[in-house]
Amino acid sequence: MVSLKRQLKQILIHRQHKLYERELISKNLTYDEWIKSQEERLNISTIKVLNKKKLTNDSKSGDYEWDKLENELKNSENDADFEFLEVFDGSGQYFQGTMTVLCASALSFCKRAEALLQKYCPDVVVLSAQEGRISGIAVPLICQAFGNSENTLIIYGDEDRVKDGGEPGERGIRENPWFKPDWSPDRFLSSFYFGTLAAFRTKAILDALPSVKSMAENLPGGAAKDKDKSMDGAAWLYALSYEILKDTCAFEKGHDYEKLSVRHIRQVLFHSLKDGCEQTESLRLPERMMKEVKPEEKPLLSVIIPSKDNPEALFYCLDSLTERTRSSYPFEIVLVDNGSREENRQKILRKVQELNGQSCLRGCRYYYKAMPFNFSAMCNLGAEKAEGELFLFLNDDMEIVCPDWLDKMADKALLPYAGAVGAKLLYPGSDIIQHAGITNLRVGPAHKLQFLSDEKVHYFGMNRGVHNMLAVTGACLMMRKDVFAEAGGFCETLAVAFNDVDLCYTVFEKGYYNIVRNDVMLYHHESLSRGNDGDSPEKQLRLLSEKDTLYERHQPLYGKDPFYHPYLTTDMLEQAYSPAYRYQVTLDMPWSEAVLDTGVVGKAREDKCLVVGMECAMDIFKWKYGVPAEHMPGVFEEKGEKSPEKDARRPESFGDTGYYFQGYSFIIGADNACYKKNLLLKNKDDGRVWQIPVDNRYRPDIKNNVQDQQNVDLTGFAAKLKKNAVPEGVYQFGMLAEDKCSRLKLVNWSNWVLEVRTDGKTFG
Repeated sequence: MVSLKRQLKQILIHRQHKLYERELISKNLTYDEWIKSQEERLNISTIKVLNKKKLTNDSKSGDYEWDKLENELKNSENDADFEFLEVFDGSGQYFQGTMTVLCASALSFCKRAEALLQKYCPDVVVLSAQEGRISGIAVPLICQAFGNSENTLIIYGDEDRVKDGGEPGERGIRENPWFKPDWSPDRFLSSFYFGTLAAFRTKAILDALPSVKSMAENLPGGAAKDKDKSMDGAAWLYALSYEILKDTCAFEKGHDYEKLSVRHIRQVLFHSLKDGCEQTESLRLPERMMKEVKPEEKPLLSVIIPSKDNPEALFYCLDSLTERTRSSYPFEIVLVDNGSREENRQKILRKVQELNGQSCLRGCRYYYKAMPFNFSAMCNLGAEKAEGELFLFLNDDMEIVCPDWLDKMADKALLPYAGAVGAKLLYPGSDIIQHAGITNLRVGPAHKLQFLSDEKVHYFGMNRGVHNMLAVTGACLMMRKDVFAEAGGFCETLAVAFNDVDLCYTVFEKGYYNIVRNDVMLYHHESLSRGNDGDSPEKQLRLLSEKDTLYERHQPLYGKDPFYHPYLTTDMLEQAYSPAYRYQVTLDMPWSEAVLDTGVVGKAREDKCLVVGMECAMDIFKWKYGVPAEHMPGVFEEKGEKSPEKDARRPESFGDTGYYFQGYSFIIGADNACYKKNLLLKNKDDGRVWQIPVDNRYRPDIKNNVQDQQNVDLTGFAAKLKKNAVPEGVYQFGMLAEDKCSRLKLVNWSNWVLEVRTDGKTFG
């Protein structure tokens, strides 16, 4: 009998594995498949390449001047690196007549650029810096973009790699995409992130040529790689780009992309034979290319530190600040206390007196005002009392590591287009990243790369050099006084969370660029002051309410980030920069039916080996648009007004009247292929539990983090629930996992809650 039971169980396990593998195959898309489906949607069918002409040694043009140029090319190892194209827009929407395009290797082109341009007079020149293939969609998209705006002088795009050097779509499998940010002036100054391919208007090249060669030869990383090459092709491309951009509005305040001289096409324009970053990471502009501030012109810098009843951490921060900082900028310290106990207040007063005796400081002042914790109000008070022209808002749990950190941040903050400037923060005594800039995802502001090791270079250098980000953390945030005033300071409605993000979003909306210096590193003894957000349902509801406030104030930015490519994951709280094909977040799933539990959950074994990670639980309309329907202009019209157009703007017309849930769950030490899961909602008042079927999702990020666990590829889950499917109240989330090969049932609960109200509003 025992043997028969074992055999039966093995049959059940085998069946579950087959079902699991079948589902995994259907949901595990490859990048090659996914990117082709994205490119099929592009509207470039009217733009045709009419003629192609290879300018090679085999060309028999009969033209003496071309033959002369051809003989020169015989001495080059890249004598077939030139192609001349005529492009026609059948719609006439983007440009009239034909646009002529010269495609070339940057290294070959730079040696005889003037001769080529004068002979063939192309409208556009497309240059590549390493071996590979220009994408089939590249030239039509480039011509479309140049035709769209006369102001555009340079275009760059994304790139991927072709495995084993095959042709894309034939032998070659596309992999390892580099999806880049839109124009990022500070990343450009830090490294040539345009990468392998860039396109230029011919006139812009001709105007820049006289200055390019000497600059390229002096670029760090741009020296000749062997005696047969006058310079590195990527370095020449970088120098050319800089010479064209430096006298345009590219390094000025403003985000009007129609007026910018540089444009990013958010599509793969080049298939490389190796990673593009290998050639561009070492390239950066010398410091002399940037604005220098004379010592006598360096303004006073005010370091503003909010703190309460945390003297040990505060004093450690102050000591590291005064002892380890070597700054050419004069600086003062402004301490803001919202109500420390008298004993601690006296300790701080004595410390202030001690600091005022140090020559490295212009002074230290202490402002005490008992009030409820409000980070925004404390920072605004510090700014009001500060005397400097530069403000540095610094948490009291920071530890200074790099002596030149203040100068590097201040040099950036003084640039006329600079908004907030932040630094890379690590967890103390480790190489683990806590902060490397804030990315604006659909699920909210996210700290990409958090908890990953800084020893490794992540996603084409995102933890190296200098980057433009939509926001930086208020734990270490520098800004000019005039920019802070223009933004209106910190929003005091956001007392605890998202106040730094809100300030950065406001600054961005004013036209400034926010910057994170990953070449400046500090230790952050995180949350020593007030604990972690989300520890309790009350804290979580407050956090979610403040996130709602953030996006109500910045609704046009919801789900958008010009420095984070839309082909990267926008709907997952994962640390890595991952292409979106891995997750397929979508709402096209059937509605789940909430079923009132009849006692199954109560009989299940409550066990923390069942991991429950909630990532999203919110109104679908708000998930799509960032604000509740009642706050969306034009959604609800005045009573009595009826028309098809107005009715079409109501959320119910889009099927948006419901809730969306998303997260991950797995059982530690078990074969996860054998388990079926149901999401649980438990009413906090009456204890009733509702079961909700979920759709499994492929989650390679979870698999990579728990590689010792079995069958955790499909640990993601998602579900949709219609409005009024459950009664009003506050609900706690949980998970029920049922082993389909035994009678074992497990249950565990998350700290996440969802508040459903009779007025239709939800917090979650």
